[in-house]
Amino acid sequence: MLNDLKELMEIESIMGKPESGAPFGKKMRKTLDLFLSKANSYGLKTENMDGYCGYAEVGSGKSCIGILCHLDVVPVSDGWSYPPFSLTLDDGYLYGRGVADDKGPAVAALHVLKRLKDENVKLNHRVRLIVGCNEENGSACMKYYVSRGEIPVASFVPDADFPIIGSEKGILHLKVTVPADSRLTDSVEYLCAGDRPNVVPDKAVLRFRKDSEPYNRIKETSGGADANAIFRTESVCTFLAENGYDLNDFSAHLFGDYAEIETRGIAGHAMAPQKGDNAIFKLIAFLKALGGQNCGETVGKVYDSLCSLKAPEKLGIACKDEKSGALTLNFGAVKLEKDRLVLTLDLRLPLCADKDVIVKNIMNAMPEHSACEVLHHAKNLYADENGTLVKTLLKVYAETTGGETYIVKSGGGTYARELPNAVAFGPTFPNAETNIHNADERLKLGDFEKLGEIYYRAVIELDKALK
Repeated sequence: MLNDLKELMEIESIMGKPESGAPFGKKMRKTLDLFLSKANSYGLKTENMDGYCGYAEVGSGKSCIGILCHLDVVPVSDGWSYPPFSLTLDDGYLYGRGVADDKGPAVAALHVLKRLKDENVKLNHRVRLIVGCNEENGSACMKYYVSRGEIPVASFVPDADFPIIGSEKGILHLKVTVPADSRLTDSVEYLCAGDRPNVVPDKAVLRFRKDSEPYNRIKETSGGADANAIFRTESVCTFLAENGYDLNDFSAHLFGDYAEIETRGIAGHAMAPQKGDNAIFKLIAFLKALGGQNCGETVGKVYDSLCSLKAPEKLGIACKDEKSGALTLNFGAVKLEKDRLVLTLDLRLPLCADKDVIVKNIMNAMPEHSACEVLHHAKNLYADENGTLVKTLLKVYAETTGGETYIVKSGGGTYARELPNAVAFGPTFPNAETNIHNADERLKLGDFEKLGEIYYRAVIELDKALK
């Protein structure tokens, strides 16, 4: 298993430019081809569905049980202690991008099918491992499968937490475009952070034009030597300190044609923005701290409404319910495009949330002439806790691990919402920290080895329980 995982992790399977036969880029197609070739070498039936997704299958029943995994990963952030596109074993942990999300579980599932075949296990259903290539960017891969492939009678998705995910929040991605007044555009020639909504950005950068007021101010306070002196000026230092920012997360540099400001944070998954440290908040805070002619209405409104973990409360969209939890908002990306700031937001919505009210309240907080585009909207998933699928998987988990069984509410989104009668089931054990979407993504070696037994038993028991 480790050799298979190592080979898969060495491919940077990040969404790329679409090409013929490779709708999500050449590297993604290469990853899919490698996975299916390994499945084929183990004697499994395989099919590549036009580069969108593929599957490996064992058995001969009239219907199938599905296991759904994804082979794409999010880009790497700064701060890795290990090579991100490699497999490293250190002190009992496997490290690398995708080891937990989701190449590790995909390999574990592949070897479950191999074991079923090698042991010639007789089942009433075929077992189909479906692997997609676009989960991190909207799951177009699984939508493609659903439109063309066989729908399993039941499926589980190794892409979340144990014991089982009973509910997944709705997901709403918004692109909000706000006019940047001249006080900002006259000074700033570049402002950019983040490249996708579902990751907490760990770095943000802006550049002031030479001879702009901020450039001159940085130059004067530096004395020609230390550009970081700008953060120690009274107005900037006081504002940042009062708002809880650490000056060690800010840096400034003077170049011939511009002055550059960089802020640093900690990357994380958008489903739990409080576990990351958003670099955008700090960059916008610095702009506001400069004050006067360098701020303007745009910066002020964006900072006051969006640059805080309390943004849902400030916007009047905070809500929660017993079945699915609380609404969260991640400020995933920002970019200055000519005379406009483009903001990308990721919201995870409980069942009680109203999408239209959310959009309306966000827009009410933005400057006049702002615009909003819904990039992606996935409805909530709420599983039947008394259904055969949930009860069987919980039974398997208890018997194979001895662990307590309960239903988890998740802000994450998995393939489970793409097919009927599907739930997320592992691979992360309770209290384990896998750092998905962050630097040093990891999975305990012992946990990785347990997955095979859990998923093997899950297939056996589901085969018995399902008609």
